Amino acid sequence: MQYQQKHPETCLAKCLMILIEKLKNKKIEDKYELDLLIFSLKYERENIARGHLEKVVKDFRVKIDWIADSKIFYDFVKKMQIPKEINLINEKINLLLIDKLLKNPLIIYTDRFHLWKKGDDLYYKYHYPHFIIITQKKGEDYEIIDPDDGRIKIIDAKSLGNAVNSLRNYLWISPQIIQVKN
Repeated sequence: MQYQQKHPETCLAKCLMILIEKLKNKKIEDKYELDLLIFSLKYERENIARGHLEKVVKDFRVKIDWIADSKIFYDFVKKMQIPKEINLINEKINLLLIDKLLKNPLIIYTDRFHLWKKGDDLYYKYHYPHFIIITQKKGEDYEIIDPDDGRIKIIDAKSLGNAVNSLRNYLWISPQIIQVKN
């Protein structure tokens, strides 16, 4: 499978496609990536993730656990009518929670700045919200799929924790975890 997103701003769409393809053992057409983003633009700009999740639960008959770190964001989403297949949870997102949930891969919203490593393109060397997939923990490190460049990478626990904390405390955006289930 090709892990690289084809369009700017489609990191969540690509992450969802990757996990659903693995879960359903079914190829999803590349055009779905952009279709998902366009569909999602119908929703509040503060919550484009909602449209992504609503479309995939309908199109692929999956269930989703959607964890929102911020109580304000959780309350904002809770007021909306979301499908019953989406289980919205308010819980502080940190490495302990990530470790607990990693029986299955998860999508997490981070600040891309902390994913940058020497040798990577300078494109990463700025603060910007970005969805990635964490596939597993390897010792004290985490294996991720970064849809921006399509590579499987290893990220240390400190960098991952910093990426989550920076999204919350520097960019003032609620970290989120999304898990797709049958």
